[in-house]
Amino acid sequence: MTIDVSAWKYVGETANTRFYVVEDRVLAAVPNDGARDNRATALENTTFQNTFLKELGHPGVVVVFFDRMVSQDRDARRVYQTETDPAHMLGSCLVGGTALSRAMASFSIGFSRQRVPVRLFPNLDAALVWARALNREAKERRS
Repeated sequence: MTIDVSAWKYVGETANTRFYVVEDRVLAAVPNDGARDNRATALENTTFQNTFLKELGHPGVVVVFFDRMVSQDRDARRVYQTETDPAHMLGSCLVGGTALSRAMASFSIGFSRQRVPVRLFPNLDAALVWARALNREAKERRS
């Protein structure tokens, strides 16, 4: 899956993922094409996301392009479940339309209790609608 990141601001990368700011308070996680996610890569990704959002100074949403991944093991799912910081991350959008990405997402969403809301979307536009709503609600609560 090719993703046009030319309009986004690159902010860093981990062993299996590049990160971009899509818009205010929305961080895109773009796994390397064919990425595999395990405990080590998940720890690296959550550390990056938590640190970035904390340094941003206000909470935000992460959009993960799941179609680019070929596997995610149970230990990786456990890391995302336990290490994501709800003080800084409002939610996580999993963008994917392939059968494999939907199956991986169902394991992430359906079989574990998440510290932040996680939803699957067929495309970025649909994910951004939810991300913007989460961001708007967070701003209203702080006002």
